[in-house]
Amino acid sequence: MQFDFANEVLEYFQGRNQSELTIDLEEIPSNCCLGRLPEVRLLNTSPENPENFRHFIVEGISIYLSKNLRTENTLKLFLSGLGPFKKLEIAGINLIL
Repeated sequence: MQFDFANEVLEYFQGRNQSELTIDLEEIPSNCCLGRLPEVRLLNTSPENPENFRHFIVEGISIYLSKNLRTENTLKLFLSGLGPFKKLEIAGINLIL
């Protein structure tokens, strides 16, 4: 597994004094025929049940990746938004309905 950090991502982590990232699956219940809507949830803490996650250390950041997620070989982390409204995004995860 490889992680590709956009240039400003490391500055984002340092600015928030963050050294952990948990990438998890969150299933949002839906009232329509789909039943559930999977979403990726990014948390700035370690997971409650680390045995359900793969652990990586990249650029001094401890990354926990849920074993329930289907991923490509490379996950790309980048920022979206402007100014104080920037947020961390991730690409390379395949969500199945």
